[in-house]
Parts: sequence; C-alpha cells; structure tokens
Amino acid sequence: WRQDFGAAATAQGLLPPAVESQSPLEAETDALQRFFDNKVAIEIARRTNPNATFDNDHPFALMTDAEFKNHVGLSFEEGYSAFRSLRTADLDVFAPRATSMDWTTSNCVNPVRNQGKCAGCWLFSAVGTAESAHCLATGELIDLSEQQVTSCSTNGGGQGCQGGWPHAALDYLSSGGGCLEQDYPYTSGSSGQSGTCQNSCSKKKLSFGATVRVSGEAALVTALNTQPVSVLVEGGNSVWRNYRGGVITQCPGARSDHAVVAVGYDSSSYKIRNSWGASWGEAGYVRLQRGGGGKGTCNVVEGVSFPIISAPKPTVSVEMLLH
Repeated sequence: WRQDFGAAATAQGLLPPAVESQSPLEAETDALQRFFDNKVAIEIARRTNPNATFDNDHPFALMTDAEFKNHVGLSFEEGYSAFRSLRTADLDVFAPRATSMDWTTSNCVNPVRNQGKCAGCWLFSAVGTAESAHCLATGELIDLSEQQVTSCSTNGGGQGCQGGWPHAALDYLSSGGGCLEQDYPYTSGSSGQSGTCQNSCSKKKLSFGATVRVSGEAALVTALNTQPVSVLVEGGNSVWRNYRGGVITQCPGARSDHAVVAVGYDSSSYKIRNSWGASWGEAGYVRLQRGGGGKGTCNVVEGVSFPIISAPKPTVSVEMLLH
C-alpha cells in the first residue's frame, strides 16, 4: 500500500497525525491497526452492499472513520432553513422521461476534479453543476475556477474549506459571473486553506438563472432529463471511502455530509460525479441504487438543487445520452 499510495496520502495529508510521544514502533503498530480496521470495514461494506465492490487501493486506507468524515464531509444541519426556503422547481414528474440518461456523453461535463486537503465538496458540486448548465444553454463547456468560489463566495455562510452550500455558490456564480480555472487556479487542495479572494481575473457571465430545489425520486429523475444537478449525500463513511465499483445499496449513517453532482441514471441506479479524483471509484464516479423510497440511497434524493437554464439549450443527441 505504501509503495502505491503512500506518496498521494502524504501529499493530501491523509496519513495518521504524528504523535510526539510515539516511538517508531508504536507509530507502525498504529498504522497496521488502522489498515486492519479498514479491512474489517471493507468486509462489512461488502456484506451490506452485495452489488458493489470495495478495496483499500486508495490513499484513504489509514484514516479512521472520524478522520475521513472530517476530511471530506461537512455538516449541513446549519443553514437547512435557507436551503428549504429556495423556490421549488415546477417540474412535471408525470411527463415522459428517458429510460436512462448519461450527461457525461454530452460534451457538457468536465473531467472529475480532486478537492484534495480542502473540505470543499460543496463548491465542487456547485461548479460542476454550473459548468454543465452554462454548456447546455450555450454549447460552450468552460472550466470554471473552484478557487474563486473557495476564496470569494460568502453567500449563505460560505466559508471555503470550512463549509458552505452548493445552492449559495450557484447563486454567487449566477449573479457575479465566474473566473476561468486558467486565470485563477485551484490551490486549496494542496494548502488546505481557503485563501484570500483575488479580484484580478476577468469574470465570465454565465447563462443560467436562479437556483431551485426538488426532492424525491420522481423529481430527481425528471430534473436529470434536463441537466446535471447538485445533490447532498451521506458520503463521509467507510462505504464511500473504500468504494471501487458497482451499485451502492446502503450507507451506514443517517445525515447528509457530502455534496456531489448527479449526472445520470439507468433502470437501477443514479450516476454520481464525485470530487476525490479519477482514481477513486469508477473513474471518479459512483452509482447509487434507485427506487429505495424515502430520502433515497445515501439520502441522494433529499437535497437536490440546480440553476434554471435561462437560454434555449442546443439540441443534444438522444443517442449520446441514452444507454
């Protein structure tokens, strides 16, 4: 494991914290215990999710559940009232819908990103959703700056690497425009710090409107027939940490603590774009079971938000999207 993932774990700050009083032998014993504990967690994940595969071939393998949750997860308890005050999208959930959708084949979804040391899943979810919305409205796929949102967006209590809400970041981008990644590159992934807002870059006006929300299986599927959407999930756990592929059917917790982008669905699952790099999961993506009722698998249908596309979108070939 150290040979394959030690360097990445070190670069991302994922190794056990150094304890001054520990001897080298004690530190090694602690690392071995962590590795063993994670293998136990993998076996539990396999039993509870028989349609998915799990392994420790990733940089997170020496983290405890609490450390992992703190590294990638956020608390969405504070600010829920503001989220619920968003206008509910007027969707016709009884309208004809495609049997399956995959926006990653539409040329309107950028490659998977890696949030690194920054607990900024909320802004990666927002930026990914915004890039696709702008592309579907204009035909232009741009690479927006996550660092701009990290350092500059204080909408809805946004605090960069300390947390925020995707809908607030979407409103920030809609009202003020977004810098491009090439002009304002992402640095918080390596520093773990939100950084100071820089206003020197030229902001591009984005072609979408206000952010709306929906909840429930039918509403999420209906929304995905129009565009990729931001979703809140329960992801700061051993099931997500060790996920390699297949369809997750059960998460071990109860509260949403991670924000991602839903980019499609088929008859049995939703396709989700994560922000932990392309080496995680299915090239950076994960599939969650459809049809579970309630909040959905890992709460995927509970907190859905997306911007209204404010201009006619170009025709997207149905053959590109259907599988």
